[in-house]
Amino acid sequence: MALTDRYNRQTALWGGESQQQLETASVLIAGVGGLGATVAELLTRAGAGKLILIDNGQVDGPDLNRQILYTEADIGRSKVQVASRQLRQINSTVKIEIIEERIDPTFICPAGVSIIADCLDNYTSRFNLEAGLSDGSFLVHGGIEGNQGQILTLQKGISQPLVDIFAGAQQPAGAIPVSGPGATIIAGYMANELISTILGKPQLLNRFLIVGLGDLHLDFLDV
Repeated sequence: MALTDRYNRQTALWGGESQQQLETASVLIAGVGGLGATVAELLTRAGAGKLILIDNGQVDGPDLNRQILYTEADIGRSKVQVASRQLRQINSTVKIEIIEERIDPTFICPAGVSIIADCLDNYTSRFNLEAGLSDGSFLVHGGIEGNQGQILTLQKGISQPLVDIFAGAQQPAGAIPVSGPGATIIAGYMANELISTILGKPQLLNRFLIVGLGDLHLDFLDV
């Protein structure tokens, strides 16, 4: 099969016009760890137009159980640099940009980006990310701890902000427990919601999807 046919299975699902929308979309992926690495790979394979990856971390041994873009040879290397190289090998038509820095209170979302994936692992960075977005932007939040994951879409300036939704929440002490399959499941839901949002049909706008990974149950919670 020629590369010109690489999207035929998904265009059979959502049509050529939707594929064109996807191929002109720009998505910022904040955090290229357990969730972000998989989200980035899925959007790259789907043919998103441009991905902007932001992370200031290096690959570490405990990352390898779930961060699918990295190998043992990458330990100690910059995550965004390794990820960008891997993603370009998967799909050379997708434009990959990297920002190798921490998301601090000075963060401002790059111009022209209105769809953002929150794949971060701490509340401070999440709140800094949201504060730096333009009004009208869509933020697809994902999180996982142990056997529970969550996905939520918010629209900046219209939805209740993350900083209010998670007011009083405490950051877990120490390393967050997470399995490779669990992270992959939540990242898959995130990628699906990001594509739905690109196509103008977000399914989780102002609504949490709570995923019980231990007993495989799903719940919804409006916010």
